[in-house]
Amino acid sequence: MNNKTPCLVVGIFSILNTIQFLIFDLNHITYFGYEDRVNIYMDTNSETVSWVMAHKGSIDIVLSTTTILFSVLLLYCIHTNNYVGLLCYALWIIAYELISFSMVMLINGIINDQFKELSYLHLLFQISRMLLHFFSLPFITKHTCILYKIPKVSVKINRHRRSSISTVDSWPPVGLGSLYHKLN
Repeated sequence: MNNKTPCLVVGIFSILNTIQFLIFDLNHITYFGYEDRVNIYMDTNSETVSWVMAHKGSIDIVLSTTTILFSVLLLYCIHTNNYVGLLCYALWIIAYELISFSMVMLINGIINDQFKELSYLHLLFQISRMLLHFFSLPFITKHTCILYKIPKVSVKINRHRRSSISTVDSWPPVGLGSLYHKLN
């Protein structure tokens, strides 16, 4: 198994996992009941938490779309052996997981006591996703370092291969005059 394989798996996993959590977050239920609607969340006086709750869907869509774009960039840069895309992906995943974890912690603070088990489940999902993303970062970092250190050597090896196939290099060390006979 070469260095590209774990990075390709990470890119595909990141795309599929992000889509999965986006579906979960967009279908998140905040009210129960038909006639007597019970809200999962308590009322809060914090403007930050109120703003996050009001724009949670939009924030999730923007974060998930950006993560999918960075994952596609990761796959493209693995294919083209470009280390910059791998580095951008690693930095984005760290920022994405920290933002997501902050949102989960803010939202878990305002869940009603009768729905506390739901907050533990949400926190468990977030931590498991963080661990999976952070577990894959050493593979991305290793491949980034390899691509950063070795691009000049691979160019020289490719250039040497092309010149060794040509017929000019296979000519004998004698001059051209000894190869052709006079017809007189």
